[in-house]
Amino acid sequence: MNFTAIKQLKLKEAFQQHPLFDAVHDDKDYLNVLFECDNKGTLYIIDDPDRKMSVFIPDTKGVGRDKTFVVTNRDHSSVLLWHIDGVLFKDSTKCDCAIITSKELDFIEFKTNASNSSHKAIISNYEKAFQQLLTTLQEVTQRCAAVGIDIHTVVKEVSAYAVFNKTIPQVQASQQSQSRKFLKATNGVKLHFKNHKTLL
Repeated sequence: MNFTAIKQLKLKEAFQQHPLFDAVHDDKDYLNVLFECDNKGTLYIIDDPDRKMSVFIPDTKGVGRDKTFVVTNRDHSSVLLWHIDGVLFKDSTKCDCAIITSKELDFIEFKTNASNSSHKAIISNYEKAFQQLLTTLQEVTQRCAAVGIDIHTVVKEVSAYAVFNKTIPQVQASQQSQSRKFLKATNGVKLHFKNHKTLL
C-alpha cells in the first residue's frame, strides 16, 4: 500500500491533536480507522448505514449502482478512502468521505437514502450537500495551509461530488446553480452531481 498521498498533504501534521491522527505511528496505522486503501481497476464506495461511515465494497450486488460511487482506476493506483463523517468528525456537518491519490483529492457526500422526491426536499438536499462539502473542503484546506501545504498545488485536481439516489428526479437548474456557487466560494473547485469518476 502506498501512503505517499497522505504524506504529501501532511495530513497527520494538519490534524495534530486529533486522537485518531495522533494514534498513527506507522504507515499501517492509517488503515486502522481513518483510511482504507485499494488498487482495483474499478472501486465501489457506499455510505454504509450499519457501520455509519463510507466504505469500499467489492461490487454493487444487493446495494444497487444508484447508491454507489464508482471509481475507474485504469492505472491500478493506490486509492485511499478517507473516512470523514462519523469517524474524523462526529457532528454531521462534514461530507461523508474523500478519495485521495498522489494526483487528486475528491470530497464525496452521499444523499442516496433520500426518499422524498418533492421539489422542496430535493432542493434542500442539494443545499445540505453543498454546505457539507464546502465546510469539509474549507477545514482541510485551512489545516493543510497551517502546516505549509497548499492542497491545490500538491495535487493536480481537487473536486467535490454530491451523490444522489437516481430514483429521485434531478433538478438540473438547481444543480447548475449550486455548482456555480461552489466554484465561486472555493476559487475554482468543481462540484459534480454524479456518482462516478475516472482517476487522472
